Amino acid sequence: MLRSVKEMLNYSILATDGEIGTVSDVLVGDSDLKLRYLVIDTGGWLSGRKVLLSTAWLSSVEPGKETVVVNMEKKRIKESPPYESGAAVDREYEARLHDYYGYPYYWV
Repeated sequence: MLRSVKEMLNYSILATDGEIGTVSDVLVGDSDLKLRYLVIDTGGWLSGRKVLLSTAWLSSVEPGKETVVVNMEKKRIKESPPYESGAAVDREYEARLHDYYGYPYYWV
């Protein structure tokens, strides 16, 4: 089934050790328009810090519960490279992000 991306905005993000925030935006690739990252607003948990999670790293999406599940701990996300809203996400930043989480690059 296909869903609107707008429906995912404000979905809760559930890490292995609890909720970490909500989906505040999505980022798509320039040339292919593939959904690449969810922008996570950590709210009060990290003083409003925003982080990116690749859609490839999601464990599941539960539309009935308005929840996205990731198989990583809060601490791992807390220490991830920071993301500034509206900032360009270049290949250097993506490489740092993928290296930090230990996931392969999607562009190779």
